[in-house]
Amino acid sequence: MEEIMQSNSYFIVPLTLAYLAICGMWFLLDRRGKGWDIQSVESTKKPWLDLALGLLSCFAVMGVGQLYSAGYLIPRSASTVINQLIVWPLNNVLIFSPIFLTLILRKQGTHSIFISSNQMARKLIFGLAASLIGIFIFVGVRGEWTRLSEIFFSALKLKTLSNFPAIFFENVALAFLFVRLKWAVGIRWAIGIPAILFAFAHVPGSVAEGDSIFHIITFFFLTGTLTTFILYTAYRSRDIIWLGVVHYLMDVAIKAF
Repeated sequence: MEEIMQSNSYFIVPLTLAYLAICGMWFLLDRRGKGWDIQSVESTKKPWLDLALGLLSCFAVMGVGQLYSAGYLIPRSASTVINQLIVWPLNNVLIFSPIFLTLILRKQGTHSIFISSNQMARKLIFGLAASLIGIFIFVGVRGEWTRLSEIFFSALKLKTLSNFPAIFFENVALAFLFVRLKWAVGIRWAIGIPAILFAFAHVPGSVAEGDSIFHIITFFFLTGTLTTFILYTAYRSRDIIWLGVVHYLMDVAIKAF
């Protein structure tokens, strides 16, 4: 399979432009009053406790993930279809269950992970429309228009669709930790800390590959900007349902799986 996800401008620039357009579409929709009702997120009287529990929950998620990798969760079936339709999604539920157990323990609703069934159809339709624009921009900037049919057909395959639960639960985990970080340190740091960490995460790889300082700084700025805009849009829209659709379709476009 052709490798698309690489630490170079040919990948990060089109991806950043695509996500900036997607985020911009939501703000335009909201400004025109055609979005959805923004749900308030409940506060907490013990922000640092919730942040600590949030971090522990995420470590627990990684621990259960290791159990899955070692074959200790629901075993694979001899049927590929059963694996894709039942086994893999259920294993994802188990892997991310510490987050939902924490919500139950702390008596916190799904609004605290940016999930609401309110105006679901509008969110899904917008997520699909925004994804299409993002994909057009990504392949257009890369000059890969011939990949469009491949992307759309791949997105509808059962093998590819079976990855949607994992992608959606990743969004759940990010929203879960983001909200608790916001409770503890405020919105600016809740956005700034992940953006800086994500940008720094790519620096060692770039240095190891012998990239120029200009490339490293540019990549750092673009990845940090990308993370900032996505987190700010998630916070303002208070919803990861439409972003889950976007995340899935953009991951198909970049061949993340």
